[in-house]
Amino acid sequence: MIGRGALVKPWVFKEIEERRVWDISATERLDMMKEFARFGLEHWGTDSQGVNATRRYLLEWQSFLHRYIPAGILEVLPQRMNDRPPAFVGRNDLETLMASSQARDWIKLSEMILGPTPEGFTFVPKHKSNSYED
Repeated sequence: MIGRGALVKPWVFKEIEERRVWDISATERLDMMKEFARFGLEHWGTDSQGVNATRRYLLEWQSFLHRYIPAGILEVLPQRMNDRPPAFVGRNDLETLMASSQARDWIKLSEMILGPTPEGFTFVPKHKSNSYED
């Protein structure tokens, strides 16, 4: 269960170790995504095939990450892991974009990190959970 929680909140281990809730900003989360992309490009390469593989894994991860509700806007702490996030407007545009359950918004985030998608690019999460929309 902790591993599943780490898909949504990769810093959950630090929270457990320090016994406190971290309020991670959208910029810090974007930096984590950039680091993830950097590792992907190191592994698969920076050619178009490597960028596409990195983008697909980044988008799969975003299908979990979007469920995170920033601690600074929660009404009750701690958040229960199995609670579905209610629709909310973030503290800035980036936070709102990261909280979107729509795959097209995740693609926008990937474009901020990896550049434009190839012509005709589409994405549907592999886990096909009920928490996303086309």
